[in-house]
Amino acid sequence: MVDPVSLGVMAAVGIAGGAAGGIIGGLGAKESGEAAAGASTYKAGVALLNKQVSDQNASWALQAGDTQAEIKGLQAKQKIGQEKVVQSASGFSVDGGTSERVREDMSNVAAYDQNVIRWDAAKTAYGYGVKAASDTAENRLDLMAADQERTAGDIGEITSFINAGSSVASKWSQGKTTGLFG
Repeated sequence: MVDPVSLGVMAAVGIAGGAAGGIIGGLGAKESGEAAAGASTYKAGVALLNKQVSDQNASWALQAGDTQAEIKGLQAKQKIGQEKVVQSASGFSVDGGTSERVREDMSNVAAYDQNVIRWDAAKTAYGYGVKAASDTAENRLDLMAADQERTAGDIGEITSFINAGSSVASKWSQGKTTGLFG
C-alpha cells in the first residue's frame, strides 16, 4: 500500500504536470499558428511580386508589338518605294493602273502584317494580365489563410489552457474526494 504522503506527492505532480503540459501545449499551438501565418504571408508577398512581374511583362509585350509593327510598316514603305522606282524605270506609268494597284496591295499586306503583330502582342499581354489577376487572387487567399492560421493558433492556445485547467480541477477534485488534500 502506498502511504498518504506519497499519494499526495504523486497527485501534486500529476496536477502540476497537467498544468505545465497545458501551458506548453497552448504556447506551442500559438507558435504553430504564427509560423503557419508567417509562411502564408510570405506566399502572399511572392504572389504580389509575381503579379507585378506579369503586369510589367504585359506592358513590355505591347510595347514590343508596337515597335515590331512600326518596323514592319517602315520596311513595307521602303519596299513600296523601291517598287515604284522599278516600275518607273521600266517605263510604266506609276500614277495609275496596274502599277498603282500593285503598290496598294503591298500597302494592304503591310497593314495586315502590322495588325497581326499587334494582335499577337495583345494576346501575349492578355495572357500576362490573366496571370496577374490569378496572382492577385492568390495573394488575397494567402493573406486570408494567414489570418485564419493566427486565429487557429489563438484558439488552440486558449483550448489548451482550458483543457489544462479542467484537468487540474478534475485531479484536485479526485484528490479531495479520496482525502489526499486536507
